[in-house]
Amino acid sequence: MSDDLVISWLAMMRVCNRLTQTIERELAREHQLCVSAYELMSALAPRTGWTRLSDLTEQVSRSQPQVSRLIAQMVAAGVVQRTASPDDGRGSLVRLTEAGRDLYASATATIERILRNAALPAVRFPPDPAGAPADAEAAHATG
Repeated sequence: MSDDLVISWLAMMRVCNRLTQTIERELAREHQLCVSAYELMSALAPRTGWTRLSDLTEQVSRSQPQVSRLIAQMVAAGVVQRTASPDDGRGSLVRLTEAGRDLYASATATIERILRNAALPAVRFPPDPAGAPADAEAAHATG
């Protein structure tokens, strides 16, 4: 059995981790926002109405307690509104405020800038047997 696929996967994970760390740092510095909150905003942004909190939890890569905690922080920051669900006394509905939509737009611009400026190595599946990067120009990721 060959390790090529595993080696490629690890290389890809390292690139993704470096990019995520850079994005996390810049979102915090420029927008006082974490990647997890941005992910919630990205799920809410296309919607104009209210979204069930349980539906939001299913859509993102976070657990229900994490989503609830983040939503509480985002409500306190004024970027999300939360109300009780009229259909389910235990459920909640959420939506972005105008301030939340503005924050999402500016944070998206920051992420796009980081991704455009990142020198990403091409990860081949399987990798080049000689170990050379697929593109010598793309030798490292931002970070």
